[in-house]
Amino acid sequence: MAGVIDIMRRRNILAWLAGVNCVVFVAMAVAGIGVRLGVSGWLALPVWLELPGAAGAWLRRPWTLLTYMVTHREFLHLLFNMLWLLWFGSILLETLRPRHLLGAYLCGGLCGGLLYLAGGLWFPSLCPPGSVLIGASASVMAVMTLTAFRSPDYTFHLFFIGDVRLKWMAIAMIALGFLGLGGGNSGGEVAHIGGVLFGCVQGLLLRRGVDIFGISGHNQRRHAGVTASRRRKVVSVIEQHRLDAERLDSLLDKIRISGFNSLTSKERDELRRLSQKVTK
Repeated sequence: MAGVIDIMRRRNILAWLAGVNCVVFVAMAVAGIGVRLGVSGWLALPVWLELPGAAGAWLRRPWTLLTYMVTHREFLHLLFNMLWLLWFGSILLETLRPRHLLGAYLCGGLCGGLLYLAGGLWFPSLCPPGSVLIGASASVMAVMTLTAFRSPDYTFHLFFIGDVRLKWMAIAMIALGFLGLGGGNSGGEVAHIGGVLFGCVQGLLLRRGVDIFGISGHNQRRHAGVTASRRRKVVSVIEQHRLDAERLDSLLDKIRISGFNSLTSKERDELRRLSQKVTK
């Protein structure tokens, strides 16, 4: 427990995401109590947060494409999603910035939700009429997949199994997602695959130096190249200034020894130019 608290202290974005999920879970729990007490007003809360499988219903509530990814009904569903988010998110933040994690969470959830809606249109058996989608699983799968791309050889020690590299754990989770398409939560598994796909795309783009959420990869190298070029220019200017000062001193020494008339016309023009340049 202390480890989880430490992660939340160091990683504000993880704390915010976990906090939003927990607040919505409490609201859903209070809604359930209100329904059992006969308070009809609470009946509408899930409808406003859950992503409906029917495209027509979603068009009347388009915001549910965002709200579903922070909505949980069951405590264990929330608990395991948040533990995975904190676990993989903490590893991801060792190599990327908070905006990358937030981008993976939101866009992974969006891809999962859109794939879920598409599944309802093209394969009604996967997302039967009346079904809804809730939970941060697609978002967490995107974060997990991106983390596997960034730190594939990161090693966990699992009970009864031993040391396992992160890339093999991610592959196993993806395989389980495909195998679960024929189960009772096929719609949720479709959304998981959407999250995985976005995590793969973001990871591949970052490897190629393309960062859709900020400066990274090639952009960072280009930025570093520009900085190095500017540094070389500054050094060059300083060196030229030193050389000009030395040449001016030599001309002044010649004047002290032999007088001003000893200078050639070229040296007089050079003296005038250097005097103006050095005194600026």
